[in-house]
Amino acid sequence: MRYVIFIIAAYITGILAAVPAGPVQIEVVRRTINGHLRSSLMVILGALIADIAYGIIAFFGIAPFLEDEKMMAIFSTAGAALLIFLGIAVIRHSSADQASKKNSKFHRGKRWGLIGGFSLSAANPMMVLWWLIGVRIFKDIKLIDDFSPDIAVTFLAAGGFGLASYLLILSFFLYWAKHFISDTTIKRINLVSGVILLSIAAYFIYSSCRYFFKA
Repeated sequence: MRYVIFIIAAYITGILAAVPAGPVQIEVVRRTINGHLRSSLMVILGALIADIAYGIIAFFGIAPFLEDEKMMAIFSTAGAALLIFLGIAVIRHSSADQASKKNSKFHRGKRWGLIGGFSLSAANPMMVLWWLIGVRIFKDIKLIDDFSPDIAVTFLAAGGFGLASYLLILSFFLYWAKHFISDTTIKRINLVSGVILLSIAAYFIYSSCRYFFKA
């Protein structure tokens, strides 16, 4: 019974990790409201692959390099570059008409969606901390005793499914709801999404500069 509760708790933890608005969620929302559901699903798949990879790093003891401030600064710089590219592209597309958006390879491309989702998540190594914090909480509340490989795999599967399921529900809901959203509102959402992406990029740049100037 405790093992079943652990699985449910891991699933819920995954959902909670996906709820705060971040680059991946913004990209999923943006592609979906522009009518590119398949591309949005590929973003989710790419992000899930990166998050699971970070979970493997966290659970199987090869994460010490992520504790290095220089490495974190490099990740922040890479993430900022990616977000600036996406932010500018989104703002440019926000002024385009809906027909050009639907025909845009950048929006509808499933391969670009997969690469984008993976890159956005890979640029945020803080996901490692989320996995480790989850383990600590479950140990503290006695849901697990020893963190064996079987438990680690179960946590990765349940937590990853929680992450993906929230984004899937969000994507399908918005794809249905977009029929009730005007083109003007969609353009505004795209513009705001671009500004948010650039704002997150600015934070990443600030984080990396703190290290480089201190060094």
